[in-house]
Amino acid sequence: MSLKHDSGKKLRKDKSKWKVGSWEEYEQREDAFLKERLLSKEPTITGQVRITAGKAKNFMLDIPKTTRPMTDRMKVRIFDVLREDIVGKRVLDLYAGTGSFGLEALSRGAKEATFVDASKNADRILQSNVTKTGFLPQSEVVKMKALDYLNRAVKEEKTFDIVFLDPPYKLFNTKKTFKMKEILQLASKLLPGIVNPETKGFKGVMIIKHPRRYPIDSLELENIERISSYDFGINTV
Repeated sequence: MSLKHDSGKKLRKDKSKWKVGSWEEYEQREDAFLKERLLSKEPTITGQVRITAGKAKNFMLDIPKTTRPMTDRMKVRIFDVLREDIVGKRVLDLYAGTGSFGLEALSRGAKEATFVDASKNADRILQSNVTKTGFLPQSEVVKMKALDYLNRAVKEEKTFDIVFLDPPYKLFNTKKTFKMKEILQLASKLLPGIVNPETKGFKGVMIIKHPRRYPIDSLELENIERISSYDFGINTV
C-alpha cells in the first residue's frame, strides 16, 4: 500500500527517523509537522490515535477523514489538570470526531460520555470506537450538529460535569466571533454550577481547543471564568 503524505503510517515512519536531543526538541518537531499538515489543502491525518491511560490504555482508535486528532501531549496535559475530577463524572464530547476525549475520560474513570458529531463518516467510526473499547454501556453517540444538540440539551435541562469542544477551524472566524460566543454560552448552561448556583463541590468545567491566534478572551461570556490555558504549537487549550 502506498503511503500518502498525511497517512498515520507515514506519520509514524517520519517520527521514527527524527534525531532529537531532548523532549522539548521532539515537541517542537511534532508541532512543526502538525502545522504543515493543518495548513495544507487537506489538513487531515488518517490512521489511528491511542488512549493514553486507564482501563483502555494504548487502545488504538480509528480517525475519521477531515479530522484533526488531539496529540498525546494535549490529552496528557488536560487529564493531568483534571486528575481525580474525572472520576464518576458525566462528559460531553462535542465535535467528537474520533471520540478520543470522551473515550479517554471513560478509560480514566468517567461515569458516562455523550459524543456529538454531525458527520456521517464520524458517526460510523464513533460507533465502532465506542463498541470495540468496551464502553458502549456508558456511551451515547448522537449524529447532530453541535449547536442543534446544545439547544435541545438546554431545553431538556441536561447537565454535564465536563464539556469538551474541538470545533472545526472554519468556526473560528475572527470577524464573526458571535458564532463561537453563542456555542460557548449554550455549552456553559449545561454545567451543574450554572444550572444550579447552589451546587456544592465540583461545579463543572468547559474545555475548548482553539487556534492560538483566536481572540477567545475577547468573548464576553456570562458566568464563566477562565482558569488556565496551555499552548501547543498553533493550538491552545
